[in-house]
Amino acid sequence: MQKGPWKDGAGLQGIYYQLLGWDETPQKVPVWWYHWPIGQPCSCGHTCGIGKMISLFILVFATFALVKFGVSQWRAIWISTANQPLSEALQMTAGIEGAAIGAQDFGALLNLCDNLSPDLKKKSPWLKEVSLYYRAVAKLEQISRMKLPSIASWANMEMQTCSRYVAVALDQNLSMNLDRRLAARLN
Repeated sequence: MQKGPWKDGAGLQGIYYQLLGWDETPQKVPVWWYHWPIGQPCSCGHTCGIGKMISLFILVFATFALVKFGVSQWRAIWISTANQPLSEALQMTAGIEGAAIGAQDFGALLNLCDNLSPDLKKKSPWLKEVSLYYRAVAKLEQISRMKLPSIASWANMEMQTCSRYVAVALDQNLSMNLDRRLAARLN
């Protein structure tokens, strides 16, 4: 009979050790390897409960990664939209040059959306989400303006991107409406 950190085996592992001529099966991890247990000690001599922690960690990590990917994908979509050029017609209507659109123009552009195209908020994808994001970043910019100027500067750039998105969405909607009217006149 072998001496050491062995326990009575059961199942296939026990049969395997009996075929080797051993009367007892070894533990997965000898108890004397650790100074303290890494889980709850079980009657079998192993530590139990760590499997639940690992699966919970995998679930939390996978959920975090999925949410981060979703937010990154969403931001990429609306930032690429915001980087599109504005037409001269919108610049003349709004009284704002494309390069001069700032973070403070968001409210004026939303009001212009309501006046020129009331159905834009229903039709335009992501406009509600961008508005919510703008309000959250504006609060962050207010809070961090005095104590953390680097965060306030980042927030200001994000707010400017939101304003550009509204301007581009309005411009695209007005262009599509104009195209529809011209097509209707031609027919």
